Amino acid sequence: MSKIIDAKILDTRPENSSVCYLVKILLQDYIENLPKDYKDYDIQREIVANSYLDDLLSTVVAKTHIPPIVLIIDSNSDIVNGILKISSFKILDGLQRTFRLNAIWKTMKFFLREFENNDELIYISKYQLSKNYSKRLIAEDSNTKIFQAVIDFYIANKGVKNFNLLSGFSDNYQWFEIWSGLSPKEEVSKMLVLNAGHKPVKIKHQLELIFRNLLPELRKLGIENFEIVREKEESSIQFSKNRDIGSFHFSSIIASLLSLREGKPVITNSNTIQELQNKDFDTESDTKYFEFTFLKSFINSLVEIDKIIYNNFKEEGKRWFGREVTLVGIYGALGKAINNGEVNLEDACELLEKIIKSNPGNLDLKEFEKARNTLDLSKVNFGNVNKNAVFKAFDYIIKEKKLNKVIDWASLFQQK
Repeated sequence: MSKIIDAKILDTRPENSSVCYLVKILLQDYIENLPKDYKDYDIQREIVANSYLDDLLSTVVAKTHIPPIVLIIDSNSDIVNGILKISSFKILDGLQRTFRLNAIWKTMKFFLREFENNDELIYISKYQLSKNYSKRLIAEDSNTKIFQAVIDFYIANKGVKNFNLLSGFSDNYQWFEIWSGLSPKEEVSKMLVLNAGHKPVKIKHQLELIFRNLLPELRKLGIENFEIVREKEESSIQFSKNRDIGSFHFSSIIASLLSLREGKPVITNSNTIQELQNKDFDTESDTKYFEFTFLKSFINSLVEIDKIIYNNFKEEGKRWFGREVTLVGIYGALGKAINNGEVNLEDACELLEKIIKSNPGNLDLKEFEKARNTLDLSKVNFGNVNKNAVFKAFDYIIKEKKLNKVIDWASLFQQK
């Protein structure tokens, strides 16, 4: 932000140790002072397609109502004569609206720089508009549809006295709900409630939000070739198709750790999310799986196993070990052995790596793919059958502490 934003307080609502301010802010002040990283707040999802929001320009120029945007600020922000002084903020709800408002603002500014008072350019065809300006518009987070709408609005109003293309921002106030004093857990909870009536927040993104404090811990482990990809950066389905060795989806790592803790494959669905939100991970049995020493052992073995499987099965192995259903099956079985006292937690990951390294060919992934492709998708839950087959295979392997036999995948996929 380049300056302090003045927000006129309309109402105040305390809640526990936090407080919510209903305020109004000049729309231009808000857009001009967006943080450069306003789209990168971990709690928020990615920018999503929405045809209604793509037509937000008409609402802006008409100065009609845009639903309130919800922000988070520091608890030490000053209040002077009923004015809340905002020096920095994060967007809790309203990222999609803000993204498009920012695109409209930057497109209008771009138009004024390039086109104002140049009728010859104003009346070029849509084809030429797209051909000549699409790349520059993309750099402004905009597109030719928005640009054409700006041009049409300008043409329709340029003869009007005192016409100002930017007045939808410069002479227009926006309502905001601004929260101060929220804990990280409260931020996540409010974000999910605020999005309940919108396009649902992906389950995997919700899972990542709950464990977002784990992300910096994993990134500072310093393990070579290890990379984490988040759901908001790339969906887990797309990621598994083209990932690099040592690169794992953050939600899959979390699901693997939870499966290890539970001693069985964890299903990441809305019920799991609700249970996790209501649980505090403060007991020794919970926290031991998320401590730095164990995490380093876990990730080290994860990366090494990934290399071993790739060296033996190439692309087929890379896809197999990149799937969450595979990981939760393997680590659910390892967790079962830990919980039953068959394996020490400190040695578990190293033992798993040693077992697979001893005879990786016996994983027989060609037969795995063949067996899974015989399933009747109309009669079974494909994901559950996959993870259960892997769980059963590794439950036996870890008990035996060796991989001396070729896994009979056909039999495992047929078991109830």
